[in-house]
Amino acid sequence: MARKMGQGCVIVLAMVLAGCAGTSKYMVKSEPPKAGPSPDKSMVYFLRPSGMGFAINFQIWDRDRFIGLSQAKSYFAYLCNPGRHLFIGIAENKVAVDADLSPGKSYFIITEPRMGGWKARLAMMPVSKGSEQWDKVEMMRAELEYVVPVVEEVQAWDAGKKQEALRLVDFFEKSPDREKYIGHLVPEDGK
Repeated sequence: MARKMGQGCVIVLAMVLAGCAGTSKYMVKSEPPKAGPSPDKSMVYFLRPSGMGFAINFQIWDRDRFIGLSQAKSYFAYLCNPGRHLFIGIAENKVAVDADLSPGKSYFIITEPRMGGWKARLAMMPVSKGSEQWDKVEMMRAELEYVVPVVEEVQAWDAGKKQEALRLVDFFEKSPDREKYIGHLVPEDGK
């Protein structure tokens, strides 16, 4: 009987934790954008629909520029110039998305926690045209909390971690093993 109660407690605790949203001093709740990017810009949405690993926030960089934290049950938008970008995610592991963005288009990258050795690992899944998530991202986005970076905090983080980001840019551009850690977005993946 005690064993069954213990198992029940574990299941209830797991369900409660799975529904938790992440928080940090670097990202705050805000009103979501009402429109997509202007014709001369691109928008990239980083969505983290899972509540698993809610206490761990994943760093997201555009090459060597820190752009925000991917928090549980939330998303943020990154307005940028069209063209080539290397979005790097940092957790226990390091992954990236090589993106070629068109002007006036919105792109989506889903971040997911994975089991790690000491803390959560990160998976970054670019949503490409025709993929399973292609028709689901708008509904997913509507169910998540929209957050924006706190400028001063993000700038301080950027300054303190820039050297690590530069080393990762070098790895993702030059290492012969880089392809197994990189996803891709092409211009046609924009909506």
